[in-house]
Amino acid sequence: MKKIIIGIFLLAAFPAAADTFNIEIDYMVDTSLGSGHSHMPNQAEIDAIVQMFACQGHTLNIVIDDQITHYDLMRIDPNKVEDFWEYDGSADTFAALKAANFDSTDGGWHYCIFGHQMEKWSGALIVASGSSGKAEINGDDLVVTLGNFDNEIGTAFDRAATLAHEFGHNLGLTHCGAPGCDKLKANSPVLASVMSYQYQLQGLRTGLLCNELIPASAAHHFKEIDFSHGRMATLAENSMSEPLGTSWRSVDWNCQNGISGTVAQDLNTTQGSPNWCGKTGTFETIGDYDEWSNIVDAAKSAKSSDLRDLESSECISWAEIQEIRNKAAVCAQPMLTTETCVADEFYFLSQSGQSIGSGAWKDPMGTVSLSQHLVDPGSSLILMPGTHDEGGSGGVTITEPVKLYSATSAVIR
Repeated sequence: MKKIIIGIFLLAAFPAAADTFNIEIDYMVDTSLGSGHSHMPNQAEIDAIVQMFACQGHTLNIVIDDQITHYDLMRIDPNKVEDFWEYDGSADTFAALKAANFDSTDGGWHYCIFGHQMEKWSGALIVASGSSGKAEINGDDLVVTLGNFDNEIGTAFDRAATLAHEFGHNLGLTHCGAPGCDKLKANSPVLASVMSYQYQLQGLRTGLLCNELIPASAAHHFKEIDFSHGRMATLAENSMSEPLGTSWRSVDWNCQNGISGTVAQDLNTTQGSPNWCGKTGTFETIGDYDEWSNIVDAAKSAKSSDLRDLESSECISWAEIQEIRNKAAVCAQPMLTTETCVADEFYFLSQSGQSIGSGAWKDPMGTVSLSQHLVDPGSSLILMPGTHDEGGSGGVTITEPVKLYSATSAVIR
């Protein structure tokens, strides 16, 4: 019998463009190992992702369907090694498993296998990929493959976060933010999203706090598993202000154990302590991206047979996550929970009285006194450096429940 989990956790205001998304999941079980080695996701993992979408007004239907044969590796075409999704030359291929088990062939559905591992091409050899998963970008196929992770199935957080990450690829999202950002590496610290390697398996809120990119008082603005709203700062890596940092707080970008002036540092690498420390590379401009406003479900407008030969993304491996865990600040992976929706917003206010930033930053206008009435109650109003001249000598009276932050040296006059 199918088990259907429907997104019903509508606990926050949501955009007008609410949508419905559908995923069918089959899962491998090795019945030869006593009680069975099962890759079946559990209710808590599904609930966490359903809630993630519900917080944005979307309904996510997930059908946990068939237990399927366990294969240590899903095969690629030995004669066309880039072909993982369409090759059906043996029973242990994605295409053969999909043909035998996928029930939702009426369009608008995504097909996911929670499996063990898959093959990849490495030089002149076909090897086990070690990857956490793989997905078509703007397609309808995805796999979660944590056989090389803890207990050969990963933690509950690994499973939930990887499902969200791979499904994000189906919805058109990349590892580095906006489409066409392929020249950037996969773990930008200012892409506040489960799509960044920086946060996929470390947790977004935990990672931001652990790497000292936001203050603890701002942690409630971020969930552990989420797509980005595009609200973090844009950074030019060849000229970054350490006092300004992320605008939330000052940051030791060059890892010299102190806050200095303007520095250059390659941030979006895949290694380091934190990930970027001690690393060199091309200096680029990196920023956040409003992912929630840009997700597109191509499966709704095309037949599954039309979604072929698409670009795919193979995602972070056990070796890569161990390198991050071993060399980064010691960031314990959070426990998986079904998180409540984030109700409070945050706003950035410049000396001119206008918000500055990138993506979907909120835009209060005018003075600090006026802005406190324009922002949502309980939200954070972040003052950019400099003097905020309120006009008059009576000072500023804060009468609304907003939290004031200063990136550095902000003065209200």
